[in-house]
Amino acid sequence: MSIVSVSLSAWFYMRGLRRPVRIRGTISVWRPILFFAGLACILAAMNAPLAVMGHTLFSIHQVEHLLLRLIGPLLIAVSQPWRILLSSLERRRRQHFSAPANSRGQSFVAQPTAATGLIVGALFIWQVPVIYSLAQRIAAIEVFAHLGMVLAGLWFFTMLFDPRDPPVGAKRGARLLSAFVVIVANIFLGSLTTLKEVSLYASSHRERIGLIDALSDETIGGYTIWVPSSMVMIVAIILVMNGWDAAEVRRWNTRYDLLRGSNSAALEFPETAEELRLKVAKTNRDMGRTLAIGALVMFLIVITTVVTIVYAL
Repeated sequence: MSIVSVSLSAWFYMRGLRRPVRIRGTISVWRPILFFAGLACILAAMNAPLAVMGHTLFSIHQVEHLLLRLIGPLLIAVSQPWRILLSSLERRRRQHFSAPANSRGQSFVAQPTAATGLIVGALFIWQVPVIYSLAQRIAAIEVFAHLGMVLAGLWFFTMLFDPRDPPVGAKRGARLLSAFVVIVANIFLGSLTTLKEVSLYASSHRERIGLIDALSDETIGGYTIWVPSSMVMIVAIILVMNGWDAAEVRRWNTRYDLLRGSNSAALEFPETAEELRLKVAKTNRDMGRTLAIGALVMFLIVITTVVTIVYAL
């Protein structure tokens, strides 16, 4: 199923690339590279050798989840393939998806709360030992889990890297906060899985490879949830801030068009240093507060997890 899905996605993308520039728009060289790299991550995670080893080792299974939930979707979303994929459709279909009637659905996709809740849920639900065990034993449930992770990741990162400005796209601060929430979720579950002293998933796997025991295997898997996943999200935060900066530059470059459209728009573009300080003071305070609270919450989660495991368990 994964081969069919990835092949269809690649076929539609290539078909869109062959469309005239007036339909698909100008495309940078790096965008197709990132798109196909994302598809390769999804394909690698759902097929041999990772898929086979994932049924034996918990740590390898978490590498699959890392590729499916974060790395693959991030690469695809950064490549901004949606216009190219839309261009692959016939004219009537393109008009249907571009019609104002679909604006409500596009607005829902841009909701950070729903997108963040889904990607965090995709992390936690499939790590519950009973549900994890079912997915290991029943192929249909495993396929559903993996497909859900990919869709949750695509939705989240599409919202995160949406080039559209608010109110059409999500607010820039909300995107940044959503990325921090995902990092906190990764740290909490990853540190808990890494530092626990009992095995929770040993019965879900077949005979293990080599000399690694169940607890060590799960410790490595927890570290994968904790550190590499959080590093991916740090990259995402950097890209969000870069997009935020690009949006401000874009808005500044079009200021004269905005000024012609409305006199009140003049207030949005300070002309002196003092006016600039007054305009950005609150925004900068909110940004600094968000970053400080995010760092503090991450630190407290790790400390709380360690204390809980050492003293309560």
